[in-house]
Amino acid sequence: MLNKNGWGLREMLVLSGVLGIFLIVAIYYIYTLYDSLDEEVTINYYYDLEEKLENQARVYLDDYYDENLNSDYITITRSVLNTYNLDVNLLDLDGNACSGYVKANKTRGNVNIDAYISCRDYITDGYESWRE
Repeated sequence: MLNKNGWGLREMLVLSGVLGIFLIVAIYYIYTLYDSLDEEVTINYYYDLEEKLENQARVYLDDYYDENLNSDYITITRSVLNTYNLDVNLLDLDGNACSGYVKANKTRGNVNIDAYISCRDYITDGYESWRE
């Protein structure tokens, strides 16, 4: 391979080919990592919106809800939360308004609160539009 004159053309082409393949593989993995990171950030944004809605519903239940919760689900709409100045500003990543509601019940002494939102690019699993 190496003689008195240094690298030959063949060796340089083989080395360049191997380095090119490594470069292509590295670019692919960087792109895949960036794409999955962007998707994770987007999903976490919507999870945060759901969590804010759940927290405001908990305040409503603790401070303003007069009836006893039981195993039957009640629906807490955003208009109910708005009545008590507890509404959450639900906007998607593009600034468009989202709709949402909260379902709550009580089983075995535990209060279960689940928020559901519907945005242009995201809908919570189990979302039922008739509950709004």
